[in-house]
Amino acid sequence: MSETISYPDYEFIDVSVAEGVGRMILNRPHVLNALIPEMMGEIIAALELMRDDDAVRALLITGAGRAFSAGGDAGFLEKLIDARPFDIKETVYAFFGKGVQTLKLFPKPTVAAVNGPAAGAGFEIALACDFRIASQTAMFHQSWIHLGLISPLGGMYLLPRLVGLSRANEILMLGQRVSGEEAAEMGLVNETVADEALPTAAETLLRRLSDGPPLALRAMKEGIRRGMESTLAAEWEHSVYVQSLLIDSEDYAEGVQALLAKRKANFSGR
Repeated sequence: MSETISYPDYEFIDVSVAEGVGRMILNRPHVLNALIPEMMGEIIAALELMRDDDAVRALLITGAGRAFSAGGDAGFLEKLIDARPFDIKETVYAFFGKGVQTLKLFPKPTVAAVNGPAAGAGFEIALACDFRIASQTAMFHQSWIHLGLISPLGGMYLLPRLVGLSRANEILMLGQRVSGEEAAEMGLVNETVADEALPTAAETLLRRLSDGPPLALRAMKEGIRRGMESTLAAEWEHSVYVQSLLIDSEDYAEGVQALLAKRKANFSGR
């Protein structure tokens, strides 16, 4: 039995764990949850704690108030005008880059409940999640091009794989905004629901994930990521190895017994 992990009181995010679900709320609503390095540092620290917390089987990320995240804070972006390249590397990538990478590589299933604007780095946080559910008033905007910048946090890699090259070019190179309904039509999000239905839709998905077999979900998530970057021959060989480990688990035995008994499986993650 693992020790209970205690989470600190963060300044810029709210974190809680209950019933197998870790919840992270971006909490600077007065500026539409705009991101600053200190906030990204808190996101990284919380993700690292939840990664090692057996009580967390799935993770929700959403925003407080009427936005998911407006992206980089305007004051922070202004300060970067006079920054030197190595200083930028130590701020932007040590915090923003690592934050999105830590989320993308988080071993447990992740869900972004996009409750309003998701722009710039906020868009990239949503992209780094495994599932995205949007409200009808959600808006996705890769705003980097309007600042004379590229999408540096994985968006240029992930977005074309989600929506296709032509639509990704419009979003990335033209800065085209995407509504919640358009996002569902193009495959950017899994589902778009009415604003008031978003919490329930997210919780329903999170419950399905947290009730699932933790070992298999971790292996499936890693396998999907590997498959985007590897070869079919390599993945055949690796998948056989991983499957043999999973068949040796208590979860597999429980799954078979539940199937034979025609009941719901109770997976333990062992």
